[in-house]
Amino acid sequence: MNQPINKSEEFVFQVCHRSFMSLWSYANPIGKGKNKELCDILVVSDPDIIIFSVKEMGISNSGNIATDWERWRRRAIEGSVKQIYGAERWIENANNVIRSDGSDGLPFPDRSNRRIHRVAVALGSQGKVPIQFGDFGKGFVHVFDEISFQTILTELDTITDFIRYLIAKEELSKSEKVTVLHGGEEDLLALYLHHGRTFPSEFDQYVIDNNLWSEFINKPEYKAKKMADADSYIWDRIVSILSDDILRGHIEFGPKLSESEHALRIMARENRFSRRMLGKSFDEFYELARQKKVRARMVLGMSDVTYVFLILPHGEVRKYRVAELGGRCFVARGIHRERHTVIGLATERYERGKGFSFDIMYQYKPVWTEEDQRQMEFAQKEFGYFVTPQMKSVHEDEYPAG
Repeated sequence: MNQPINKSEEFVFQVCHRSFMSLWSYANPIGKGKNKELCDILVVSDPDIIIFSVKEMGISNSGNIATDWERWRRRAIEGSVKQIYGAERWIENANNVIRSDGSDGLPFPDRSNRRIHRVAVALGSQGKVPIQFGDFGKGFVHVFDEISFQTILTELDTITDFIRYLIAKEELSKSEKVTVLHGGEEDLLALYLHHGRTFPSEFDQYVIDNNLWSEFINKPEYKAKKMADADSYIWDRIVSILSDDILRGHIEFGPKLSESEHALRIMARENRFSRRMLGKSFDEFYELARQKKVRARMVLGMSDVTYVFLILPHGEVRKYRVAELGGRCFVARGIHRERHTVIGLATERYERGKGFSFDIMYQYKPVWTEEDQRQMEFAQKEFGYFVTPQMKSVHEDEYPAG
């Protein structure tokens, strides 16, 4: 008979296996001492490390609400803060993640440029207890309850968007601007999003009302953004398919990443707005390829990555498709010298009743030599790869006018 899991265990499972952080998450990693748990979740997305501590505590009912709130904070929040600071001390002297089974996980980012974010998630308050966050003595700690974290997880649903918000809050704290929060985390998030994913710098004090979020999500521009973001989930679907193929059900990474895993992580680092543009571009290209009007396309991502899309008919020999994809990626790198990373995706033209497959390619080449240039020109002349590429610029607002 299966034992029921508690809310904190369910939370860890959801974050590590079903959220946008799944490609970077380690559940219950090991720290100092045999089988001693370091924290509940460790996220490693170079150069960022996120330490999660999750505590589930019910609120007592002594008849004194102030006492009950303080007791809950001490048990749920202070306990998490202590665990987070302890985990950070261990990470400072460690070289890599140790997974829950004792095996090695990915190496930690280089100490010279790593960024550590501390997140305490306190479950059980049912949204009744005001949440406090800030520096508890050894660095800024984000504190969420289940309601506020669910809002963040839903609204900032890519690893890049999520980390940028954490960084913005940490910088706000360092600025020593007085922040008076009458509402919840969602109201602070509304201020951040409304000002272009930053906190306005022209004020010395913020007084944040408890209705900012409700007003923000009812704006026509916000609703228009949500409609426009439908295209971004085309990209999510591609990432999901590739993830299933590459990882084969194993979410946690070992001590090294394959080239396919590198490519997958780069694709998954694209933020929501970038995914919208990439998804729309792929969808448009796929339709043209289905009509046999194009064979390949280069797309310049917002993250300084060049993407190459290739679609061939069913029945093409797979190794030849992979070879062409590699050649086109190489030419694309030479055409766009300022971009050192190229990701290639190849699949089949749609035919009713037939399936499809994906090939993915990762090329990182920081230096372009004269010999590279000669090989590129040969590939263009011999195979016709992007001989006369036509450039098309597209402008789109993240929040379209409602």
